[in-house]
Amino acid sequence: MSAIGFDSCFYARLDEFSRSLNHVLLAADAPAFASDDDWRQTLELVQTLAAQNNTSLAASSVAASLTGRMGEKSYWSDVARALIARTLDSTTKKELSALAWTLDDERNAVLARMRHA
Repeated sequence: MSAIGFDSCFYARLDEFSRSLNHVLLAADAPAFASDDDWRQTLELVQTLAAQNNTSLAASSVAASLTGRMGEKSYWSDVARALIARTLDSTTKKELSALAWTLDDERNAVLARMRHA
């Protein structure tokens, strides 16, 4: 696969996780906004960041691209529990918002590589 092909596929993967995460964040105020798939996908990524789940290649590849920017893994277990319960307190929302910004930064970096390839 060419570099542009890889980046294109990876961009789509980042975009999918980003959209699900944004839906979950919006669901904190309007629960009907996020689908079960949005919650599942966001939980999958957070569990991978917490090193609790490595079964998903999609989540593992996205988490690997974010690892250097996400810092400590210790709080991701708490975020995962909140996602399982579907109750997001202010701390959980703050951590998920930071993750959303980091995903967006990574998406922009991949897009820039594609444009300059």
